[in-house]
Amino acid sequence: MLFAPILALAIEAISEPSPSFQHLIDTVLWDYIKNSVFLVLGVCLMTVIWGLPSAWLTVRYEFPCRRFFRWSLLLPMAMPAYVVAYVYTDLLDYSGIVQQTIRDVFQYTTAKDYWFFDIRTMGGAIFVLSLVFSPYVYWISTLNLNAQCQSLVHASRLLNNSELQTFFRVVLPLSRPALTMACGLVAMETLADFGTVSYFSVWNITTAIYDTWLSLFDLSAAAKLACLLLLFVVILVMLERISRKKTRYHGEKTDPLIRLPLKGKYRWIATAWCSLVLFLGFLLPMTMVLYYAAMYVFETDWVAFFSMLKYSFALATGVAFLAVCIALVIQLNHRVNKTKLDSMPKKISSLGYAVPGTVLAIGILIVTTNTDGLITTISEYLGWGSQALIITGTLMTMAYALLTRFSAISIGSLDSGMNNIPNSLDETAYLFNFSVFKTIKKVFLPLLRSGLLTAFMLVFLESMKELSATILLRPFNIETLATYVYQYMSAEEFEVAALPALVIVLAGIPPVIILTALMSKR
Repeated sequence: MLFAPILALAIEAISEPSPSFQHLIDTVLWDYIKNSVFLVLGVCLMTVIWGLPSAWLTVRYEFPCRRFFRWSLLLPMAMPAYVVAYVYTDLLDYSGIVQQTIRDVFQYTTAKDYWFFDIRTMGGAIFVLSLVFSPYVYWISTLNLNAQCQSLVHASRLLNNSELQTFFRVVLPLSRPALTMACGLVAMETLADFGTVSYFSVWNITTAIYDTWLSLFDLSAAAKLACLLLLFVVILVMLERISRKKTRYHGEKTDPLIRLPLKGKYRWIATAWCSLVLFLGFLLPMTMVLYYAAMYVFETDWVAFFSMLKYSFALATGVAFLAVCIALVIQLNHRVNKTKLDSMPKKISSLGYAVPGTVLAIGILIVTTNTDGLITTISEYLGWGSQALIITGTLMTMAYALLTRFSAISIGSLDSGMNNIPNSLDETAYLFNFSVFKTIKKVFLPLLRSGLLTAFMLVFLESMKELSATILLRPFNIETLATYVYQYMSAEEFEVAALPALVIVLAGIPPVIILTALMSKR
């Protein structure tokens, strides 16, 4: 079921001809591809600039507020990118407070009197997306740096290398596999983003899929574009695997890095850098969202607000619960049977995360419409008459899309927890004549409790923020918090939807706290 949308997408793209797709090839397709490549490269570079120094500082050195920054630098992960995009546009656009202040101070009257960068460009999209996705690089780099060996750093210092030389000659090469993995994750998230690039009018393959489907009404052309984007993602994954294919770590014992106290101005520079990253990525957008929510709280449509709150929480909770159940069954099946064939469900079920939501929505639609058609055919054959759309256009379709996309998160969360359970515990349980189900109940479930909670919270967070798939698959007269916020943001009336945006951000903070606890254990 989780693989069916991807397979259906490929079949649709191959089987149906499309004049619209040929028109796109002749006109704007290569511009879309070029913009997608530039966007991915720019966001990956900027996330490394934001995330890697922050991780190195918090792991290697002691400076004021280090403990606070250790967990708070993950907070931008809770901010939806499209919300951050609106906040910075509202601040830095021509009518924003920054340019208004410049005109008032220097007595300028028009935009021709001074130069100021345009936030609604490719550069603005790269800036916003890099701030939101920088926690991925920070988190993975922190885990990697905590696992590096102190003796290698000592050897480098004994060879007269400075701290900076040690970082570039020893620490950075050892961090390359982790950075490559983090950048691959950032690249997939960038290609999956729809709200930010659409709001900034950066036309790439993701926005082209949306326009082809809803403007040209050409599902075949949209499927072909989706397969092209999917091929792009596959190439990214393959490059990441090839880059670390020959990488090997050699060492019998790893002593963790010893934190050194920074002295003088350097300790304040470290504090200032981490403060800047936190301020730009979370504090400033959060402050603006709180301000909008407080100023326009009385203009909130409370009936609509509680309705979308109910749908959003029910959808996210149901998807998170099902994703955890699927991950648990897959991991336990692989653990109990322990054959190479049983690793296939885990790999296939994780493919959905590499598929952008816009792409996945097309595959889901193909599967659900064909399923409804089959139900109608069977119903007519049995004499029950024609049936209406049972699956397509309902919350089940949205749940199916979110489950297909985010099951990989729960599978990955439980995978690390399962690998930490020694095989001797299974064998001991069997020696005491425990059945498989009793072993699962008495051994695996108690030890996987934290992993189950982490998986549930992470899938819940991603489901609450997801826009690309939900805006295409949502039923008529049903809004989620994400689609409601985006619609008002597109109409330049974000203030009215500030309270729903605030709820999305607050729902994302508990998973950040859980991730911090996991980093502390490591």
